[in-house]
Amino acid sequence: MKKLLAIGFSAALFLGACSDDTASDEKASTDKETEETTEQNGDVKQEMMKFYLSISKTINAVDGDLNAYENAQAEETLPEGSDLQTMKDAAKTSAEESAKAVEGIEIPAELEEQQADLETSFASIKEAYDMKAEELTKEAPSFEAANAKFTEADEKLNALLEEQGLIPSSLLNEVSQ
Repeated sequence: MKKLLAIGFSAALFLGACSDDTASDEKASTDKETEETTEQNGDVKQEMMKFYLSISKTINAVDGDLNAYENAQAEETLPEGSDLQTMKDAAKTSAEESAKAVEGIEIPAELEEQQADLETSFASIKEAYDMKAEELTKEAPSFEAANAKFTEADEKLNALLEEQGLIPSSLLNEVSQ
């Protein structure tokens, strides 16, 4: 009877140890998946921030003349005559180059889940620059509609930033300086 009791007790210990290993393996597997997901989210967050910053750098590389015109217009210090036309022509070229620059921005593979929203934002930004270029062919250009279109893109980009736990920003302000 003691042997039977000892065998039963040993079997119970053995089965208990096996089930703990299974639970331990499942927990380790779950922990590893959580760690990989966290690492991927961290990569996406980091890549989103780098990418967002590169957008303004890309645009700022070509929009200087447009910004100069818009700032002079806002401060009511636009030149007159041929100097005004020269400034408008340079601003129009700058707006066209900005639209081309936005069109040429490539979305990193790490942001493939955000690609559709990014492409929509870029389409709005490009359209805003196209609208500004068109306005600069007029006697008294107004950029309100173009800036409203750019604001749409800003809102979509900010939603993407917030999804990653990043602080929203204003791309329009960043490229208008």
